[in-house]
Amino acid sequence: MNTLARNVHAAVRSLSCAVRRAWPVAVVTASLAAGAVSAAPLEACRLDAIDGTIERPLQLAPGTRWTYSMGPDHPVSSLRLDGMTERLTRLAVGDGVARVEHTDTYADVNPLRQGRKEILRFPLAVGAAWNDAFAEPGAVVGANGTYRYDYEEEASSRVVGMETINIGIGSVRAYRIERRARWRKSNPTSDDMTGRRWQGRSAVEGLEHSVSWYAPAVGRVVLKRSITAHPSYALHLQEAGSSRHAIVTELVAFESPGGCRVEVEPVHAQRFADRRPLHYPLVFSDTWEFLLQRDPHIPERADPAA
Repeated sequence: MNTLARNVHAAVRSLSCAVRRAWPVAVVTASLAAGAVSAAPLEACRLDAIDGTIERPLQLAPGTRWTYSMGPDHPVSSLRLDGMTERLTRLAVGDGVARVEHTDTYADVNPLRQGRKEILRFPLAVGAAWNDAFAEPGAVVGANGTYRYDYEEEASSRVVGMETINIGIGSVRAYRIERRARWRKSNPTSDDMTGRRWQGRSAVEGLEHSVSWYAPAVGRVVLKRSITAHPSYALHLQEAGSSRHAIVTELVAFESPGGCRVEVEPVHAQRFADRRPLHYPLVFSDTWEFLLQRDPHIPERADPAA
């Protein structure tokens, strides 16, 4: 067995053992939906029976479910696997909104995108690095109406190592992936935001630094820390892995049909409502600059099957 295969097998075994140790008679008290989840013992986890490599993602069973938290003051987000091939992964988000991803890059399928977005790249190994660049239209629906804009992003990613992280589901061995992106929003337009006189700069640039921990046994990232800032703040930007300004998304529930099922309280998840991207204007104004820096990028959608 080569080194990478041994690392993957160790990661799978570590996650399985940690979950069993931490939750022999688990009682779930987190509010993972509209109300508290009832007490439930951990079902049999057989993640150590999954044997594979990181040449390509593991083929998981339809019905596999992941639930993520961004902190106790925010609703959780759930993904259910509807189907998976070597090319495409089909998911249902929340109450059933369809999402289609490229299996080999972890990026959503968007026919309106030009270029290539790569959150992961397989084969996945410590030391692997890649660059990606893409452009696509964005669309934000807000209380004052809908506006559209052009979005561009260039990023570099690197797998810096294998780490053991302690999260709600236990001690997990995962690949640490660091990504540094520079983005630009420009040319905003709106037909229905007539209540205010939006003016000023029509282009905004920014940086996003993120650290993601990808666990092969779970088939997705189990923890992500990200931080956004104005480019002029680059020299002062703390690492996303330790900054108190980071938005932290954490896996709090995982279920494999006929196998593992665990639901826990978040340990690291956080997103502060009043914490905007660093070094941008903090006072509300009738300017495009304010809207473009405040609102996270949301791709304009088209039918992925078209």
